[in-house]
Amino acid sequence: MIIAVEQQATGKRWSVAAGLADTARKIRLTPDQPVRLASNTKTYTAAALLRLVETGRLSLSDPLSKHLPPAVDSLLRRDGYATDVITIEQVLSHRAGFNEHPAVPSYVASLRTDPQHRWTPREQLQWLVDSLAPVGPPGAQFRYSDSGYVLLGLIVERYSGQPLGPAVRALVRFDQLGLRHTWWETLEPTPPGVSDRAHQYLGGLDAYGIDPSFDLYGGGGIVATMADLAHFLTALLNGQVFANGATLDTMRRPRSPEMNGYGLGLFGAVVGGQTGRGHSGFWGTTAMVFPEAGITIAVSITDQSESRQTNAVMGAVLRVLGVPR
Repeated sequence: MIIAVEQQATGKRWSVAAGLADTARKIRLTPDQPVRLASNTKTYTAAALLRLVETGRLSLSDPLSKHLPPAVDSLLRRDGYATDVITIEQVLSHRAGFNEHPAVPSYVASLRTDPQHRWTPREQLQWLVDSLAPVGPPGAQFRYSDSGYVLLGLIVERYSGQPLGPAVRALVRFDQLGLRHTWWETLEPTPPGVSDRAHQYLGGLDAYGIDPSFDLYGGGGIVATMADLAHFLTALLNGQVFANGATLDTMRRPRSPEMNGYGLGLFGAVVGGQTGRGHSGFWGTTAMVFPEAGITIAVSITDQSESRQTNAVMGAVLRVLGVPR
């Protein structure tokens, strides 16, 4: 487990770790080790899309068909997705009616059967349309969808004129925020001086060597330390990423009651009597800003089967810091 805390009023940061970074070699886990963030990446992707909205290159109300590569748009239409009705905002808020390719059992099974396979976004979307039908009409329901965020990644690339990693880095301004230990795995070079990535485990499987393309193209893909994750979320919700405060308000506003109010790449949680906003990821990462307490907490539990304990961990941290319930 790695825990990072940032106190917003003072800018003070703490990070601690316990356990093993590599159980086979009995190497101790350290606080500065990065991990795969999985779906915490969605917050970065959503922020990049909203930066494109701020610069006038697209609108949240635009139909998806206006911005997708034509071949991808045709693929989705043939499966019944009304891309001329689905909006960018609906995709960001998981209300577009998309199913998701990780819901296909054989896709997840490939982690064990073909861990070195190099997936492409088009291939993942093909799995979606070949295996699953739309869950309903656009705007009618909430359905969490990694596939939707793969589409958003394609749009970021199109309008930035860069591959996804460098595009999000520039749009979200990683360098200005001081995110020196944050990068898109294999889409960018590993930063100099960064510690070795911690091993993360799934049902006894050491996932360290699994090709990151399994979850890379917008719904996941970022590797970071917990300190960097906490600092990014602090900066984002303090208004340091967007040019206009109204953009942050748009991002934060819940579109559905699910997940304690899912907005655009952010959801809510009530922990220890405190209401937080942030996101979580499949590999056992969670980060939340608790505005009333002025505290941000990021947690990584490297055994995915224990990932449901992250809220309990954050609650314990709040108690240690004397935050009233």
